[in-house]
Amino acid sequence: MNRILLTGIVMTGIVLLAVLFGPSLPLVDKSMDQNLVVRDSDGALLVPPIPPSDEFLIGTDRKGVDLWSRLMVGARETFYILGVILAVRLFAALLLSIGAFYSKGLRLLMDGWNAVFSFMPTIFIILILLAVPGVMFSDYRSFWVLIILAAVEVGRLALIFYENMEYQRRQTYMEAAVANGGGRWTLFRNYYWPSLVRELVITAPMEAGRTMFLLVQLGVIGIYVNQQFFSQLDRSYRAVEMSDAWPVLLGNLRQDIYSAPWIPIAALIAMTFSILGFYILAEGLKKRQAMKRRIQS
Repeated sequence: MNRILLTGIVMTGIVLLAVLFGPSLPLVDKSMDQNLVVRDSDGALLVPPIPPSDEFLIGTDRKGVDLWSRLMVGARETFYILGVILAVRLFAALLLSIGAFYSKGLRLLMDGWNAVFSFMPTIFIILILLAVPGVMFSDYRSFWVLIILAAVEVGRLALIFYENMEYQRRQTYMEAAVANGGGRWTLFRNYYWPSLVRELVITAPMEAGRTMFLLVQLGVIGIYVNQQFFSQLDRSYRAVEMSDAWPVLLGNLRQDIYSAPWIPIAALIAMTFSILGFYILAEGLKKRQAMKRRIQS
């Protein structure tokens, strides 16, 4: 029994439940009302952020919105962002790796792409690219942020897929297939593509975990996908976040960790649970494929 895979399926299933049915789950306030002033059991007035209580299961955020409701409602937006980044990254990496396998020019592009975006930590490269005025103040900033977050990892991921195809090419059964008159398309359809699909099945949840961790890092330093910048009278710019996504709850981490720790802790628990679920699922899938190979051999 593959207990690792079962654990990963259960954990990701719980996350998927929140994504699909979050607003309809128990104790969730769909309206996301702001509770500016409430009274505790002793009649004393409380202002946001309000700590966990009978009325607010895990407290409220700084606007007085029930934190449990915000997590459940914000799950859909969080995973929509993650899904778009992941889909663009995987699709671009697959195309680039396949092209690089058959074209020397695209191989140079893949190697260069990987080299350019791997010479320093990913988060630093993203910060540099997001600070470009044409991106920061663009009317389509959210679009460019999603593209940048996806693009910085395309070279690394394409190299993984490319190495998978190179491994298949060196197998003895490939020589037999070529000797029997197998053309390029036939070999790709019957051998390379099935192997790429198996690699993709394992890589997708791993990349989902990496992407979620990246969103955590960006949230801690106050950078989000759905963010707008407005000019102020002193010629500085103020960032305004129009989102209920989980990383937003980490924006005031250094302040909240002392005055309202339940806010960042709730977000970190939700995002960490998701990351662990993705990684455990990937390990379970990897173990499942290894078991299949042993049986077939």
